[in-house]
Amino acid sequence: MPSTHQPGLAHRIPPKRILVVEDDPVAAHTIRTILAVDGHTVEVAQDGEQALVRFSAGDYDLVITDFKLAEMDGMELAAAIRQHSPAKPIILITAYTEAIKGGLGKVSNVDLVLRKPFSVAELQAALGKVFPSS
Repeated sequence: MPSTHQPGLAHRIPPKRILVVEDDPVAAHTIRTILAVDGHTVEVAQDGEQALVRFSAGDYDLVITDFKLAEMDGMELAAAIRQHSPAKPIILITAYTEAIKGGLGKVSNVDLVLRKPFSVAELQAALGKVFPSS
Protein backbone atom coordinates (compact mmCIF):
# COMPACT_ATOMS: atom_id res chain seq x y z
CA MET A 1 0.00 0.00 0.00
CA PRO A 2 1.25 3.50 -0.70
CA SER A 3 2.21 5.65 2.26
CA THR A 4 -0.32 8.29 3.28
CA HIS A 5 2.40 10.41 4.89
CA GLN A 6 2.77 13.77 3.20
CA PRO A 7 6.14 15.47 3.61
CA GLY A 8 5.98 18.78 5.42
CA LEU A 9 2.85 18.00 7.44
CA ALA A 10 3.19 17.93 11.20
CA HIS A 11 2.91 14.61 13.01
CA ARG A 12 -0.78 14.32 13.85
CA ILE A 13 -1.58 13.71 17.49
CA PRO A 14 -4.88 11.99 18.29
CA PRO A 15 -7.28 14.41 20.01
CA LYS A 16 -6.25 15.25 23.56
CA ARG A 17 -7.87 17.14 26.40
CA ILE A 18 -5.60 20.09 27.15
CA LEU A 19 -5.57 22.70 29.92
CA VAL A 20 -3.92 25.95 28.82
CA VAL A 21 -2.87 28.35 31.58
CA GLU A 22 -2.30 31.82 30.16
CA ASP A 23 -3.19 35.23 31.62
CA ASP A 24 -2.93 37.09 28.30
CA PRO A 25 -6.37 36.73 26.65
CA VAL A 26 -4.97 37.15 23.12
CA ALA A 27 -2.27 34.52 23.64
CA ALA A 28 -4.77 32.16 25.32
CA HIS A 29 -7.21 32.54 22.42
CA THR A 30 -4.46 31.95 19.86
CA ILE A 31 -3.17 28.79 21.57
CA ARG A 32 -6.72 27.50 22.06
CA THR A 33 -7.54 28.10 18.38
CA ILE A 34 -4.38 26.37 17.13
CA LEU A 35 -5.04 23.32 19.30
CA ALA A 36 -8.77 23.20 18.50
CA VAL A 37 -8.07 23.26 14.75
CA ASP A 38 -5.98 20.12 15.31
CA GLY A 39 -8.98 18.48 17.02
CA HIS A 40 -8.02 18.91 20.66
CA THR A 41 -10.45 19.89 23.42
CA VAL A 42 -9.04 22.92 25.17
CA GLU A 43 -9.94 24.69 28.39
CA VAL A 44 -8.23 27.89 29.51
CA ALA A 45 -7.38 29.03 33.02
CA GLN A 46 -6.18 32.58 33.60
CA ASP A 47 -3.98 31.89 36.62
CA GLY A 48 -2.42 29.11 38.66
CA GLU A 49 -5.16 28.91 41.28
CA GLN A 50 -7.88 28.61 38.64
CA ALA A 51 -5.75 26.04 36.83
CA LEU A 52 -5.43 23.87 39.95
CA VAL A 53 -9.21 23.95 40.48
CA ARG A 54 -9.85 22.96 36.86
CA PHE A 55 -7.08 20.36 36.91
CA SER A 56 -8.43 18.64 40.02
CA ALA A 57 -11.96 18.60 38.56
CA GLY A 58 -10.99 17.52 35.04
CA ASP A 59 -9.19 14.73 33.29
CA TYR A 60 -6.55 16.41 31.14
CA ASP A 61 -3.97 14.71 28.95
CA LEU A 62 -1.66 17.73 28.96
CA VAL A 63 -1.11 21.06 30.70
CA ILE A 64 0.42 23.97 28.80
CA THR A 65 1.29 26.85 31.12
CA ASP A 66 2.87 30.23 30.74
CA PHE A 67 5.81 30.88 33.04
CA LYS A 68 4.86 34.40 34.09
CA LEU A 69 1.52 34.30 35.90
CA ALA A 70 0.14 36.37 38.78
CA GLU A 71 0.38 34.91 42.29
CA MET A 72 1.79 31.51 41.24
CA ASP A 73 4.23 31.18 38.33
CA GLY A 74 4.25 28.32 35.85
CA MET A 75 7.04 26.49 37.65
CA GLU A 76 5.11 26.55 40.94
CA LEU A 77 1.99 25.37 39.11
CA ALA A 78 3.96 22.54 37.50
CA ALA A 79 5.27 21.46 40.91
CA ALA A 80 1.74 21.41 42.35
CA ILE A 81 0.45 19.36 39.40
CA ARG A 82 3.37 16.92 39.75
CA GLN A 83 2.40 16.30 43.39
CA HIS A 84 -1.01 15.02 42.26
CA SER A 85 -0.13 13.57 38.84
CA PRO A 86 3.60 12.81 38.57
CA ALA A 87 3.38 11.51 35.00
CA LYS A 88 1.14 14.25 33.55
CA PRO A 89 2.89 15.97 30.62
CA ILE A 90 3.50 19.69 31.15
CA ILE A 91 4.75 22.19 28.58
CA LEU A 92 6.04 25.53 29.88
CA ILE A 93 5.81 28.47 27.48
CA THR A 94 7.95 31.50 28.16
CA ALA A 95 9.83 34.43 26.74
CA TYR A 96 12.37 33.87 29.53
CA THR A 97 13.93 30.63 28.28
CA GLU A 98 17.54 31.61 28.99
CA ALA A 99 16.74 32.77 32.53
CA ILE A 100 14.88 29.57 33.34
CA LYS A 101 17.51 27.30 31.88
CA GLY A 102 20.19 29.47 33.49
CA GLY A 103 19.07 28.53 36.96
CA LEU A 104 16.23 30.84 37.98
CA GLY A 105 13.87 27.90 37.99
CA LYS A 106 14.09 24.15 37.99
CA VAL A 107 12.88 22.70 34.71
CA SER A 108 12.61 19.21 36.20
CA ASN A 109 8.86 19.64 36.78
CA VAL A 110 8.11 20.23 33.11
CA ASP A 111 8.53 17.99 30.11
CA LEU A 112 9.34 20.72 27.62
CA VAL A 113 10.08 24.45 27.54
CA LEU A 114 8.71 26.26 24.49
CA ARG A 115 10.06 29.72 23.74
CA LYS A 116 7.65 32.57 23.01
CA PRO A 117 6.87 33.61 20.41
CA PHE A 118 6.40 30.23 18.78
CA SER A 119 4.94 29.13 15.47
CA VAL A 120 2.06 26.75 14.87
CA ALA A 121 4.58 24.14 13.71
CA GLU A 122 6.65 24.57 16.90
CA LEU A 123 3.57 24.06 19.07
CA GLN A 124 2.60 20.97 17.07
CA ALA A 125 6.15 19.65 17.34
CA ALA A 126 6.07 20.18 21.12
CA LEU A 127 2.93 18.03 21.35
CA GLY A 128 4.68 15.40 19.23
CA LYS A 129 7.55 15.34 21.72
CA VAL A 130 5.34 14.85 24.79
CA PHE A 131 3.14 12.30 22.97
CA PRO A 132 5.74 10.49 20.80
CA SER A 133 3.80 7.24 20.41
CA SER A 134 0.47 8.87 19.58
